[in-house]
Amino acid sequence: MVFDKRGFKVKEKEDVYFVGLKEPNSLRRNILESTRDIVDAMKKFERFKRVREQKAAEIERVKADISEISKLVARLKLRLPKTKLKVKLPKHEKAHEKKRAVNKKETEKPKKKEMTELDKLESELSAIESKLKSIS
Repeated sequence: MVFDKRGFKVKEKEDVYFVGLKEPNSLRRNILESTRDIVDAMKKFERFKRVREQKAAEIERVKADISEISKLVARLKLRLPKTKLKVKLPKHEKAHEKKRAVNKKETEKPKKKEMTELDKLESELSAIESKLKSIS
């Protein structure tokens, strides 16, 4: 028995044993396939996070636009003369307004992409798949 400085028992070093594996290539293939599945799941989660962030940013932008529009409408109402007459827009003008909004969205330019976590995961996934092919 071996004791430490305080007088407590200390486990002695145990002997290291080696274990033989049957079909090591299939075991390695299974491990790599599991790793590939994990990387796929992480990649999907990264996409989900990115979409969620984009959604939150769009919601904030819409809220800011709505508050600005509300302020402008209030200012406009203050400056307009007081009357009891109300005017309805014809249906064709409403459709024209919707087309303008759609055309404005189409003209926006996409932003340049940086190396994201998703790109890193994709490169890891391709490396794992190439290892799987070399084992086969």
